[in-house]
Formats: sequence, structure tokens, C-alpha cells
Amino acid sequence: MICLKKLLILLSFVLIQNTPLKAGEDTYLRDFCSGYLEEVYWTLDPLEEEPTRGEIIQFFEGAFPNARDLNFDLYYSSQERQFLENLEGADLSSYNKVNYPNFEVILLDAYLNVMLQGGKDYCPAFWDDCSEQSLQTFFLAAEDFSQSWQGEESVLSFLQTDFSQNQCFTLLQTDIDQQSFTQKLNLLIEKLVE
Repeated sequence: MICLKKLLILLSFVLIQNTPLKAGEDTYLRDFCSGYLEEVYWTLDPLEEEPTRGEIIQFFEGAFPNARDLNFDLYYSSQERQFLENLEGADLSSYNKVNYPNFEVILLDAYLNVMLQGGKDYCPAFWDDCSEQSLQTFFLAAEDFSQSWQGEESVLSFLQTDFSQNQCFTLLQTDIDQQSFTQKLNLLIEKLVE
């Protein structure tokens, strides 16, 4: 059953990736997934209980090839409010080490990619100069998430059913370069601290 589910997910991903979208459909998907992925990330990120976190990591390892390799140690400067983008030869002693496990890397990368499609204003992730329709779609996604999320004790059920069947699931990938990921994350931090 799980193999069939993975095959269906893979097939839907291939079809979606190879189907040209009309501009309105593309905007709708961007706005919706911006809201949905934001909700999923900020709900899963603070879950610290080891059994729960382990279940999340195992789900992503089972659902995505190479997810096991996406365990990034990033180094943050509180003074600069940025992560170090090039670790080669850097003195890391003045930086705070922050670990991003596979699910955080995969979710954040997808969210950042969608966010960056919103133009210089990063609409609707940062509500600047957004159309009413973009904001409505963004909040529709948050509502969709809220209706399917049943709490930390049901995280695996959520991931296996609601999340993996959501249209935004197809945007998740594992071909993620750490330096590029860090650069995009720094853009997000810049917007958050403005």
C-alpha cells in the first residue's frame, strides 16, 4: 500500500512538473503553498519531543530520496543576524551552531522557493503590496492546514494522509545545496528583522 502511495505521489509530481500552468493557476498555487508550507513548518519546527521528532524525520526519509543527507549544521552570527554562507576556512568559534534536520531543510527550501516567486515584495508571505485575492488564498491555506492538524500526538497520521496528499507536497524536493539554502534563508531573516 505504501509503495502504491509513493508511486501515485511520484506520478502526480511528474504530471504537475510537466504540465504548463496558466498564470492564474501558478499564482494561486504560489499563494496557497506560501501559506500552507509556512503553517506546516512553524508547527513542526518547535516539536522537540524525541519520539515525535524522530517520527517526522523517518517520514521524510521514507518519502524522499536523499532526505537522510539533508541534515545541515549552519552557523549564525547574532551581530550580523545572518548565517555564514561559506564555511570553507571560516573561524566558526564566534558563530552559534544551529542544526536543521531533513524535514526542516525540505520544508523551508520549498517555502523559500515559493516565497521568492512572489517578486521583490515576496507576496503573500510578507503581505507587502499584495492583491486581495493573494491574501485570501494565503489564508485559505492556513485554514486548510488548521482543519487537518489534530495535534502533536497525531503528527505521523497528519504527514501520511493530509500533508502527503496536499497539492503543495509536490513542491518538496531533496536536491538542495547547503550554500544556496543558506543564502535563501538569509533573505528570509532579512525580511523578518526589517
